[in-house]
Amino acid sequence: MKKFLTLLLAVCMLASACAALADDAAAAPTYTYHTYSSALGNNWNPHTWETSADDSINSYISSPFCTMQVQDSENGIYQWVFEMAESIEDVTAEHQDDLTKYAVTLQEGKTAETTDAGFVYEIKLNPNAKWENGEPINADTYIYSMKQLLDPKMRNYRANLYYAGESAVAGGSKYYNAGSPVYEPIVPAYDDTPDYSYDAEKGIADGIIYTAVDSSDWTLYSMSFADLNKNYGVGADEEIEALRKEANPYGYIQLTADNRATFDAAMGKLAALFGIDAASEDFAGFCKEAMFAYAGEGALAEYDETVGCYKVDDYTIRYVCQTYLDRNYFLTSCTSTWLVYEDLYEAGKDTTGTLVTTNYGTSKETSMSYGPYKIDSLQEGKQIVFVQNENWYGYEKQDDGSLLAITPYEVDGEHIQRYKTTSVVIDVMEDAAAKQAFLKGDLTTWSPDGDDLVTYATSDQLYKVDETYTMSFFFNCGLENLKVMDESKGNQNSVVLSNINFRKGMSLAIDRAEYVTATAGFKPAYAIMNNLYFYDVYNDPTSSYRNSEPAMQAICNLYGVEYGEGTPYATLRDAYLSINGYNLTEAKALMKQACDELVADGLYTAGDPITVRIGWAKGAIQASDSKIIEIINKQVNAAMEGSGFGTITFEQIGNINDRYGDVAKGEYAIGYGAWGGAAFYPFRNFQVYCDPDQYSIHEAGCWDPKTETLKLTVGGEEVEMTWQEWSGSLIGSGKYTDADFQTKLEITAAMEEQYLKKYYRIPLAGSTACEMLAYQAKYYTEDYNIMYGFGGLELMDYNYNDAEWAEFVASQNGELSYE
Repeated sequence: MKKFLTLLLAVCMLASACAALADDAAAAPTYTYHTYSSALGNNWNPHTWETSADDSINSYISSPFCTMQVQDSENGIYQWVFEMAESIEDVTAEHQDDLTKYAVTLQEGKTAETTDAGFVYEIKLNPNAKWENGEPINADTYIYSMKQLLDPKMRNYRANLYYAGESAVAGGSKYYNAGSPVYEPIVPAYDDTPDYSYDAEKGIADGIIYTAVDSSDWTLYSMSFADLNKNYGVGADEEIEALRKEANPYGYIQLTADNRATFDAAMGKLAALFGIDAASEDFAGFCKEAMFAYAGEGALAEYDETVGCYKVDDYTIRYVCQTYLDRNYFLTSCTSTWLVYEDLYEAGKDTTGTLVTTNYGTSKETSMSYGPYKIDSLQEGKQIVFVQNENWYGYEKQDDGSLLAITPYEVDGEHIQRYKTTSVVIDVMEDAAAKQAFLKGDLTTWSPDGDDLVTYATSDQLYKVDETYTMSFFFNCGLENLKVMDESKGNQNSVVLSNINFRKGMSLAIDRAEYVTATAGFKPAYAIMNNLYFYDVYNDPTSSYRNSEPAMQAICNLYGVEYGEGTPYATLRDAYLSINGYNLTEAKALMKQACDELVADGLYTAGDPITVRIGWAKGAIQASDSKIIEIINKQVNAAMEGSGFGTITFEQIGNINDRYGDVAKGEYAIGYGAWGGAAFYPFRNFQVYCDPDQYSIHEAGCWDPKTETLKLTVGGEEVEMTWQEWSGSLIGSGKYTDADFQTKLEITAAMEEQYLKKYYRIPLAGSTACEMLAYQAKYYTEDYNIMYGFGGLELMDYNYNDAEWAEFVASQNGELSYE
């Protein structure tokens, strides 16, 4: 087929060239990259975007400070490429005064005077950078944008990337929280002789007493009312929801004469849990432990004096990190920026509510590009079209009106054309329609499902690469949550999921090798992180976390696989490679044990059927999804045979706006989804499971990592911390940030093992990006590298321009073969 296409291409190009000679007015050739999506983004404001569909729009209309690209494709060598920055240098040694001025968090044993690296970075800006309307982008643009991002009156969703985490800007948190309401507990927490003398009734009458059903600031166990209710079966769901509806944007509810009865009823149910009678004298004091007095606004903070992101000159800014960050990791954080266009951002502001909002980045009219493309048209829910941005710094206008960009860096020893694609079209399509469009020549790319992958497995146009995301089942296995779901959320006997042996048996019942046959080329997964995670990639490209001894040992421990004399496996690696996550014999034994335990506890009647709704997808359920659940139902039921359980039916639910949040809230007992990313620093990975201050914990219905502790042996010493503290111990100013890699690997692997043993999350498969590329286009390299992919859209080339492609498709009668 490829030989045939080469000959046909030559004929088409010759015919096209002859036509061009006959027509001096012929337009410059165009190259359209035509793809599809199940939904379009609706908010690509870099300060507030949420979904991958939102972020994909940003990828076309923005440029980062720097990125990675091919240097030597044959040997897989990458290079840093500067875009919106001309250079980024560590200038900590020259600006140690910034460490004190912006109150950075120094590493243990260090002072400002002895710290000479990892905090202050100077970014020389690209002086040719412009907005799509031709206005220059300079230091003032960046500082305005950062100030808006962290504005305490806006509470922007994506501000957390800059006021928290390893690349947080110094002072960002202080400024972000400046001027916010301060609520102080009227009964001091953790006091051996608590003072209950505060006149709460007067405070309520004065309008200054609040409560917060979702705050963990309570005196009681540092758990929110909602968590106490959920975890201990308080039964105050109705009251909590009624109070929650009155919460202000900060989550606090003012207690008034109108809602006092609801509050008292809720507290009465909670008091019963602690043996306190609502009619007793102790009840009033108990209620005070859930009350806060409004104490005014938090200390105001001026941006210029507080935040360590400041202007040096018109085209230089400095960025002061709150905690230590190696230059390579800082460069990685610079692969995106926070820029917004001031006029549109301000024009879109709404100041009528408690918090200020803006409609920036929600339509073509409210967007301003500074990337290689700009939005040409947008039909909501149908199509978005991008065209080249003539004011992007990389383009030069040619005599024929076309825009040409040449790499300012060498690729395989030469400068080549980049962003040859003249327009990008994204249509909203379902998978079946996309397949037909691709085979008719109307799409440049198409993602085949499991069945289609079999058909096109040997096609030269199939590109298949691993991704960092691990698809999993994640649970809300809180017993009281499950009872509610059985009563009113469409489940039947889903209380069985509260039993750890049931969940473990479910995991071992799933033959992942069969499961992935129904997916779009996913690969079986038995752990949280896959082979794409590297712990020292900038210095050692072979430093795979998954292939390290601690990581392999953790998974061998999880599945009970031994090695050495007297076992089938001579080495740790042999044992690790033998694991497939499937053990029907053990799964059956666990199911029998689980059934006996649940019956004995009065939670389940032997033989009764079980129905569990799974929060599956934001969009509609696809045919491939149905095949997956058919396999899961078959496999789990096979493990339950003879256990005493009745038949289980898992039901997929689609068109869910927030399935991750809905599982945690108790709408679904199981969710289907993935975590991924941070491939070059696996030591921060467990924050997404353990740090509710940074992330929404999908398994929040199962546990509270802020209070539950884990004891590990580190350097021969037993150390006990909460799971949240462990998750932050290897980054920023954490206890083990400066530890050697072996120590960090041991801690991370131990956390992975112990977390997986809870079976709050069951890994199923590593996602893969499987793509069919039309004959029209070709990637720069066929050799995938995690640092730069195949060269991406930036280095994509074409076998046919649009006119030539139309001729070729017509010559095939609109029916293309890729087998």
